[in-house]
Amino acid sequence: MTTPTGGVDPVTYEVIRHKLWSINSEGATTVEHVSGSPVVHATDYNFGIYTAAGEMAIIGVYLLTPLYTGAMAVQEFLARYDDIEPGDVFIINDPYLAAMHQNDVQFCSPVFRDGEIVAWLGCMAHQVDLGGMDPGSWCTTATDVFQEGIRIPPGRIVRKGVVNQELWDTIVLNSRVHDTVANDFRAFLAGLRVAQQRFDELCDRYGTEAVRATMEKTLDNSEADLRAMLRELPDGTFEHTSYLDRPDGSGREGHAGIELLEVPCVMHKAGDRLTFDFSGASPQSPAYGMTTRGGLLGAVATLMLCTFGGEIPWNHGIMRPVEVVAPDGLCVTAVEPMPVSGGAAGANWTATCSAGGAIAKMLSFSERYEGFAFGPSDGSWQLSQFGGIDQHGEPFASMYMDSLLWGGPAFSFRDGVDSGGAMVILGGGATDVEQQEMRHPLLYLWRRQVPDSGGAGTHRGGNGVQFALTPIDTREVTGVLGTHGVALPNRTGLFGGLPGSCARFERVIGSGVLDRLGSGRPVGDLTELDGDHGVLPGVSPAARIAHGDVFECTVQNGGGYGDPLLRDPEKVAADVAARAVSPDAARRLYGVVVTGDGGVDAVDAVDSAATDTRREEIRADRRARMTAPAGDPAPAVDGNPAGRWGTALLIWDAGGRSVAGCAHCRTPLGALDDGWEALAATLPLGPDDLGGGVDVHEALAAIAYVCPHCVTALWVDTEPASGKAWRDFALT
Repeated sequence: MTTPTGGVDPVTYEVIRHKLWSINSEGATTVEHVSGSPVVHATDYNFGIYTAAGEMAIIGVYLLTPLYTGAMAVQEFLARYDDIEPGDVFIINDPYLAAMHQNDVQFCSPVFRDGEIVAWLGCMAHQVDLGGMDPGSWCTTATDVFQEGIRIPPGRIVRKGVVNQELWDTIVLNSRVHDTVANDFRAFLAGLRVAQQRFDELCDRYGTEAVRATMEKTLDNSEADLRAMLRELPDGTFEHTSYLDRPDGSGREGHAGIELLEVPCVMHKAGDRLTFDFSGASPQSPAYGMTTRGGLLGAVATLMLCTFGGEIPWNHGIMRPVEVVAPDGLCVTAVEPMPVSGGAAGANWTATCSAGGAIAKMLSFSERYEGFAFGPSDGSWQLSQFGGIDQHGEPFASMYMDSLLWGGPAFSFRDGVDSGGAMVILGGGATDVEQQEMRHPLLYLWRRQVPDSGGAGTHRGGNGVQFALTPIDTREVTGVLGTHGVALPNRTGLFGGLPGSCARFERVIGSGVLDRLGSGRPVGDLTELDGDHGVLPGVSPAARIAHGDVFECTVQNGGGYGDPLLRDPEKVAADVAARAVSPDAARRLYGVVVTGDGGVDAVDAVDSAATDTRREEIRADRRARMTAPAGDPAPAVDGNPAGRWGTALLIWDAGGRSVAGCAHCRTPLGALDDGWEALAATLPLGPDDLGGGVDVHEALAAIAYVCPHCVTALWVDTEPASGKAWRDFALT
């Protein structure tokens, strides 16, 4: 790693650097403790320390996506105001300038030393409601931004230490829950004040110039370290495409009523630089899910921080070698007056999936860095926002954060994390059940982990949660629901791993659940309830949940890594015993036959002979159904391969041509001139080949690319039914 210079000795540098982390953590903790918002308590907020020029120096581990917009906000304040003074606190939530959507309000304050700005402190949190046409300000039917809640341009909420009460009142009184918003604002000021005091103490002890030099050098070190890593990785172009699915407004049922927006990422790697090109994304439209350029930049920044931040101190230095390219007016670069309330978890999340797939493909050429590669981590946020009249006869609006408990993606060396694999909020939690039930007229029936919801693989994707609610002590509530990944799995696997389950909203009308509970009869599943059962659209702007109805949300989950047939049978049996994998999925997807039935008291063990037979049956079925490649025979190769791509391919240099072969059976497949995909056999995957809860839109197909010789799955894609239009990689 780089040795710090700039007048700060290495020991002092490390002391100051870690003290800055401590200051940032104390500021963040203050915000959380002062705020009474359940959204903040579920960690939908963050805190940061920025350089005088507005670059991120220290970043918390909570909601990450808006942190880049925090840097944009500081730069906006600096550009607009030439009279910034000590005691000023600036505010902004304008998504076209420096925010994800209006709910994400940011406070930023300059830190002065000897009359000069030496740093900025910033904090943000999602506000439960800031007006607009729907409670909670996620306005799923808005056709322009003016229907989505108050927009706050760059301005001072505090001037020279005095609150701008007129601006404060204007913002707060535009909220349906103005007391909650006002308390969040007080929490912001408290966090900034504490961090300012600690920052001043640090400067008093070590000197302002030492602190400033440490911040700058931390960024320089991270930039230098990332550039060094990039130079070790191959140059080339790496592509991945994800889709944003949403109702098309026709009201037609099923796939016929869902449109797909395409979000391809073409990532170019040259030397020590990365360029993410989203120019091929679908155009913007006046509908739910658009994101602004700030949302796109925040999505890429989050991915970069989380991919490389385990090895490199994460700060703005990690973004210095990165360029994000896309013209205005796309679904990932929406411009005024497009509605963008859903952009905080819409097209920007889809962009993260696409960029994440591209990065994983690049990293997997490196034996040293392949452990950094993971499939799309955060497929979709399932907005579950409810409003109405609470048990005290007062208006309420609340966002349920349980959807954060999705399963994480698998890696080359381990399974994905169960029920807590969120990348976008690494230090995140979820809604506190008791707090929500105390505050709001909704009773939890269950919040539990769903077996088989993670993608199968040599290493399986993490399983995620499902939660169910029913109104109590009120006539009804109105749900504002919004997600994607309902009609396709955004969270694809790597190197033959299967995708994780899709998102899902369900409702049972007239279930009689409270009468059932009142008579002492527990309920454990929607199938046990009477009433009218139905699946709600992924975007449901006014879902009525009346007294006696039940609402259930099931999250989207992580993809697997590697062919499921290569998973250790003993690990599969352990998963069955833990009820993470069902006996049916063990047999159908992993080819593992276990004794016992997966019950609580069952003794689950591998039937080795039956497992060997079952796995050979699956391989024979693949061979019978696959379409063999039509290319020329592979050129002859000699010696050991010069490289490899993950667990799929070995690559030889044959007379100046790159020749790929199966990494499992070591059989050469052919030259890479026209892409590796042309060398593999293809196998369409149907419901029996995929995990439970996986749906594939009729315009798409789930395709396994398998070795034509040993029929090991090398890759699984969700691609257009007409054929894949991109190449996973083209090395230069």
